[in-house]
Amino acid sequence: MFEIKVFDAPPELFEQVAEKLMAFSFRDKPCHVALSGGSTPMALYRFILNSPVKDGIQWDNVHFWWGDERMVPALSEESNYGEAKRHFLDALPIPAENLHPIDGEASMAAELLRLEKELREHVESYQGRPSFDWVLLGVGEDGHTASLFPGAVDYDAEENWVSAAHPNTGQPRISLSAETLCNAQNISFLVTGPGKADIINALFADDDESEQYPAANIFAFEGETEWLLDEASASKLVQD
Repeated sequence: MFEIKVFDAPPELFEQVAEKLMAFSFRDKPCHVALSGGSTPMALYRFILNSPVKDGIQWDNVHFWWGDERMVPALSEESNYGEAKRHFLDALPIPAENLHPIDGEASMAAELLRLEKELREHVESYQGRPSFDWVLLGVGEDGHTASLFPGAVDYDAEENWVSAAHPNTGQPRISLSAETLCNAQNISFLVTGPGKADIINALFADDDESEQYPAANIFAFEGETEWLLDEASASKLVQD
């Protein structure tokens, strides 16, 4: 159902992701990739910008989407799209029409409708639901992924995009739904740092308690799912 890969350090992990992105970019059709926010993706962006792989990627064949977004202006440091734009996208020769951000300043209802329309117009469907070529995800220390938080996920939601709220602050967000994430052809969880060691251990514990964590319930229905970890995040993980 999934594969766990442990790397000595983040650069080795990022190199594999960058090379996979390059391979996707040479396919004979547009490649649709959903990105996540957080410190690990930002480190990945820096790695790509300073890697020879950057110049080998066919950027005009790559489309970027966001797996979730806070409802804040793009100028905010809390904006996943805004941070990616400032620290990554602005340095790439990627066409503007290949970027599909969530508008954090729009009304929630209107943006959910717009995103549904845009997604269905651009991303090929599989079994009646849009299917991303690749989804990059992280995991929070509470086991959330995208903006799917413990105890607040409708795993059977028919929509591709759903409204969400941070459990502590109530900050409104938009997220890809669990079903749409799982309908992707490829899912990669990128996890680095010692701060994630406890949740990684909990996610892969051989008991029913792991099911409480949304990240444990997101896997490609018929595609490939991989967990890419550095040694620090995998330090408490027991593998056979």
